[in-house]
Amino acid sequence: MTLMPSRRRRPEPRHVDAERLRFTSPSRPVSVAILGVGLVLAVLGVGVLSGGAVGQGSAALKSDQTAAEVPTPAAPETSEATSAASDPAGTAPRHYRVVPAVRIKPAPEPKKERLSLAERAERAREAAPSIPEFGVAMLNILGSNHTQGGKGGYASGTSRAYSATQMLLARDASIIGFSEIQRDQLAVFTNNAPSYGVYPGDSVGAAGIPTTVAWDTAVWRLVEAHTVTIPFSGQQRPAPVVKLAHVSTGAEVWVLNVHNSPQGMEGEREAAEAIEIAKVRELEATGIPIIVTGDFNEREEALCKFTATSLQSAVGGGYCYPPPQQMRVDWIFASESFSVNSWDVTRAAPVPYITDHAALFARLSLR
Repeated sequence: MTLMPSRRRRPEPRHVDAERLRFTSPSRPVSVAILGVGLVLAVLGVGVLSGGAVGQGSAALKSDQTAAEVPTPAAPETSEATSAASDPAGTAPRHYRVVPAVRIKPAPEPKKERLSLAERAERAREAAPSIPEFGVAMLNILGSNHTQGGKGGYASGTSRAYSATQMLLARDASIIGFSEIQRDQLAVFTNNAPSYGVYPGDSVGAAGIPTTVAWDTAVWRLVEAHTVTIPFSGQQRPAPVVKLAHVSTGAEVWVLNVHNSPQGMEGEREAAEAIEIAKVRELEATGIPIIVTGDFNEREEALCKFTATSLQSAVGGGYCYPPPQQMRVDWIFASESFSVNSWDVTRAAPVPYITDHAALFARLSLR
């Protein structure tokens, strides 16, 4: 028996016949339909699980859509008391009335008053504390070194200092500028006027004693003290500058006391005056009123230079023009903010016994 070789089965092609595919694979519309049926079944299943039948879920959905389309009428306004009475459990919804917003305008700011510089200065001066009337004196006491051994027919320096102290106290001078006072004369004054403070005295050495300034501590309190150096008779001398506060009102004043070179030493006087004027300008900048006392050894020239600042003469004349009829080399200057209530330049007794200068007195108040 002859065996025939077996024939291998030919594999089918890998491509898919279109005719066969038409019967074995669903078309696209059929697939979409099947997917839609599945989604509907899923929705109906969720409705059943959420607590109702499919019909009930559909009815509820339709009811909600209808309610959304029909506007709800506004509830009548009721007071809170009525609502609370009808609903004691507080479960009913509360109704609120919406009113249009009202714009509240802020109150207008008060208009600022515009003042000139002069008006501002005047108001500042009026607002500053005032000082009731007080006395200022300037006295060149004629140093004891000038009358040793009865020179010039004068008594001793200490004897004259005692008379000067009594005169100054009788005149109620609470600020005193001295010139030429010596150590022994200053000791007489401080011993007989214990309520008075002095500066510089001997606090800066012997050179400061002749131009010592004194003040009554019952009226004034020392705030600040320093010196400014000026040329005098070929040497340098410290001139005192003190700031005093009035005990009752607290108002402050500056006091500068000087003694410039005598006779033919005009160059030194001019140099000293330039330093003193510069100091006055510096003190003016503080806004505190100023008093300047001293033996300037000049008459009209000193008056015109110092009243070119904010100062006035407190012993007659006021300013450079017109000058006072009688002028001496000693002066009291004061800021224009001071009222000069009265003044006196005297050579009446006991002044001739004390010194070869006049004694100067002024009654001032700060207005």
